[in-house]
Amino acid sequence: MQEIIKVESVSSIESKISINVPSNVVDSKFNEFFESIKNKATVPGFRQGKAPTSVLKQFLSEKAKPAVVNILLGEYYEMAIKDYNLNPVGSPNIKDFDASTSEYPGQFGFDGSYSVEFTVEVLPKLDIVGYNGLDISIPEVNEQELAVAKMNECREQFSDKKQILDRGAQIGDSVVIDFVGYLDNVPFEGGAGKDVPLAKLGSSNFIPGFEEQVVGMKPDENKKISVKFPENYHAAQFSGKDAIFDVTMHSIVEATPAEVNEDLALMSGFENLEEMQKAIQKVAEKEKTIILRQKLDETIISKILESNTFDCPQTLIAGEALNLKKHFKNADIPPELMEKINKNAEFNVKRALVLEAIYEKEKNVEITPEELNEALEEYAKMVNKTKDDLVSALYNSKQMDSFVGQLRATKVMDYIIKNAKKQESEAV
Repeated sequence: MQEIIKVESVSSIESKISINVPSNVVDSKFNEFFESIKNKATVPGFRQGKAPTSVLKQFLSEKAKPAVVNILLGEYYEMAIKDYNLNPVGSPNIKDFDASTSEYPGQFGFDGSYSVEFTVEVLPKLDIVGYNGLDISIPEVNEQELAVAKMNECREQFSDKKQILDRGAQIGDSVVIDFVGYLDNVPFEGGAGKDVPLAKLGSSNFIPGFEEQVVGMKPDENKKISVKFPENYHAAQFSGKDAIFDVTMHSIVEATPAEVNEDLALMSGFENLEEMQKAIQKVAEKEKTIILRQKLDETIISKILESNTFDCPQTLIAGEALNLKKHFKNADIPPELMEKINKNAEFNVKRALVLEAIYEKEKNVEITPEELNEALEEYAKMVNKTKDDLVSALYNSKQMDSFVGQLRATKVMDYIIKNAKKQESEAV
């Protein structure tokens, strides 16, 4: 019997799927298709819906090929995924198919058979080790520093802003600039920006050395800035290269933070300064807990990745990077910041894959129905919905799997921390 589906592993994250459907099966699919449309089909010499299937095939077989191909691909692609236990990521890359010039992928043989070949990214099959009894350091978070930082945020929110015309830009100023980047005197793609705001000069959102050279520039001043791309820059064509940026300063705004007093408390929505300070302290306590967990999470995943190396589907990394970029609301993202986004995206994807693999491996780590119900009720209160409305919204938006996935990840992390060898470490 002819093998219709053949799956080969190209790498740990890519599989090649070959589908070769014999003529008798293809013919039956054509028959099924024409049976489904014959009541509406019109063929010369026959009333609508009266032409027999054999006549429909004779007159409409070419036009029907795209529809039949969709049927064949849908059926056998799903069969390949199920039979070979694949976890595909993204859309398949079909060999020799250009949608602008071809009506359908693959090809029909002289004997009426059909064949197609494509590759697809898949989730790697992971057997994670080294997470039990992990040596981790518990960071010490200074709660008072967090409270001071929160108070400073309020001070900056109600700061006295002053347009600067008579001096150059200083660290901490808010500026708006234009820039064009050049490599070997030629502008390079992605190296230009117009009316780009820097909320706080000196925040290191650009290539090292860029913002430092903007310091001192006055409104309407133009300046050429020389920088060097980092050796490990994410875009290899720029790594280690010297560049020149033509920069124009548009505006400078100096912000003087508000004083900590009763007026600041009233402007921030509190009855008095004491109430404001107590509220900020509570926020700092919660933030301390969150930071501790984030630091532990990052440390644990980094340690696990040291002893578990694996490739990651680029489709997932690109999707996560796109998600992270949404926080910048379509603003032009400097190359240096884009490098950080891409690294964070890869880390986030690997973290998710690691925690899911451990969840599947550790049979005693499981989200119970009671825990799921409790989490849904808690989240429903946060978003001001009933639990039933929340569940409907999660299913309708296809986010329930993501919600459960986050619970599973948290459960695994709790398990790792509980079984870790912990020791106190430096303050952060």
